[in-house]
Amino acid sequence: MNSSAQAISAYAALYAPSAAAQAKTLPDIADALHTQLCDLSVDPTPERAEAVAANLVGAHRAILKLREALLREQEVPDGITI
Repeated sequence: MNSSAQAISAYAALYAPSAAAQAKTLPDIADALHTQLCDLSVDPTPERAEAVAANLVGAHRAILKLREALLREQEVPDGITI
């Protein structure tokens, strides 16, 4: 692999992680949200509600990023992977 290809590969790994790598983070996101939602139900405060809402937005972004990776990794009809 030439240095240009290595740079592109390093960039992709940093800024466009694979769908598999992103999917591995989903259980951690789910566990964190579960804990935060349970804590909110036990002790609802405006601050806690705001923090949970912000983290739900982050989870939404993570899912959309995963979707983009899945689409990027799909095989196109001519056999080339994008």
